[in-house]
Amino acid sequence: MAGNDQDGAADRLPPGGREMKLRTKICLVCVAAMLILSQSFSLFMLHLSQKDQLERISKYEYSIFENKVKSLRQYVEGSFDVLSTSGDMKQRIMKDGSKYYLGMEYAVYQDGQEIFNLTPYEYEDTGAESRDTFTEISLDGKYLLIMGRELSLALGEDYDIWHYKDVTDVYNNSRKMFFNGLVAAFLLTGLIAVILVFVIRLVMKPIYNLKESADEIAGGNYGSRIQVKRRDEIGEISENFNRMAGKVEEHIKELADTNERQLQLMGSLAHELKTPMTAIIGYSDILLKMRLSQEEKEKALLYIGSESRRLSRLSAKMLELTGLYKDGEKTIEKKTVHIKTMLETVDSLMMFRLKEKGLSLVITLSDEDLCHVMDEDLITSLLMNLLDNACKASREGGRIEIEAWEKGISVKDEGIGIPEEEISKIEEAFYMVDKSRARASGGSGLGLSLCKKIAELHKARLVIESRYGKGTKVSLFWEEDNG
Repeated sequence: MAGNDQDGAADRLPPGGREMKLRTKICLVCVAAMLILSQSFSLFMLHLSQKDQLERISKYEYSIFENKVKSLRQYVEGSFDVLSTSGDMKQRIMKDGSKYYLGMEYAVYQDGQEIFNLTPYEYEDTGAESRDTFTEISLDGKYLLIMGRELSLALGEDYDIWHYKDVTDVYNNSRKMFFNGLVAAFLLTGLIAVILVFVIRLVMKPIYNLKESADEIAGGNYGSRIQVKRRDEIGEISENFNRMAGKVEEHIKELADTNERQLQLMGSLAHELKTPMTAIIGYSDILLKMRLSQEEKEKALLYIGSESRRLSRLSAKMLELTGLYKDGEKTIEKKTVHIKTMLETVDSLMMFRLKEKGLSLVITLSDEDLCHVMDEDLITSLLMNLLDNACKASREGGRIEIEAWEKGISVKDEGIGIPEEEISKIEEAFYMVDKSRARASGGSGLGLSLCKKIAELHKARLVIESRYGKGTKVSLFWEEDNG
């Protein structure tokens, strides 16, 4: 057992180490997913936008580049045709033409020698190797588009013309848009997170109710139920939980009832054993201490044997009466019983109990041959219980009467009686009118509760009439058909 406790303790979270709540997890996952997806989409769209801008700039600059090179070609070739020029003159013509037709952001080279360059870069520093198409490079913290092409003149002069376009603003704008979007995304995500918390709390309210009900049931409140207002999956779970809780409550109630019946059984057996055991002990003492004739000895032994067998049968019947034994056909047997013979047996069994207080028992029969269908053991037990209660209530030297007629049997005493407000309670198990007197006489408060069950089993009514200080009469009325 100790090992199991240690294993269970290892699975529990340490103090202060409570796991994050489910709604917090859902909220964080949703917020993180939205942020990641939104920024990924933003980066993708910014990349497409930047690429589109660079392509448009490239096309535009390429068109201008071509027009300028064409104009420069016409100007230089025309000047070379008119003038018979030297090499220096040709370079001056190319430089003047470049300055006029090309302008800023252009450079002209011939055989690696710089002819014209108004850009802040040298050809060697650009690292550009491609021709007739723009190439993107990063240089000195700036982003450039560079394109070069060869200009071949009719007179055999070859030049390299390079065009530089600074597109740093495009990259800076994209970067600025990204950070602005990131700030906006965080603000929007924060707002969505707040809304999401309330939405999740609203959606998960049935789950919280489910948890609260589970905690209540775990705490012993087995009647706790969830109010189902939804028809979705959560509503189905709630209904299933209510059914489960109902089954748990039913099983707990069954266990409690079984435990109560077991307590009643133990009390009933102890109660039922007391009077018969008094008779058995009395007859055994007579056999041991007195000289008896053979006939008297046999009679005493017959009483002892008869009462022992009755107690054996009675134990099984007590099991059925308390609901712990279901095989009633084998334990409770109703048959026609001769009332006079049964009452004489009761008188013999109660003889020693009556002698303790010097009580007299008077039996009155409406008919000597009176019979009735019953379980003799149980009705005998009922009468002995009623007589035992009468003995407890009676004063020494008092009188107890048993009267039997066609419709019932009654036991009447001249004892202290029962207060009117207590009469409705005395048939409850373990209830005692005078607890101090009952305990002093060995009472447990089970007698009339058992009598009521025996009466119900015979479809009879148990009626109690009493006047405080005058005595009590308990009557068992037969129904017309109690078989």
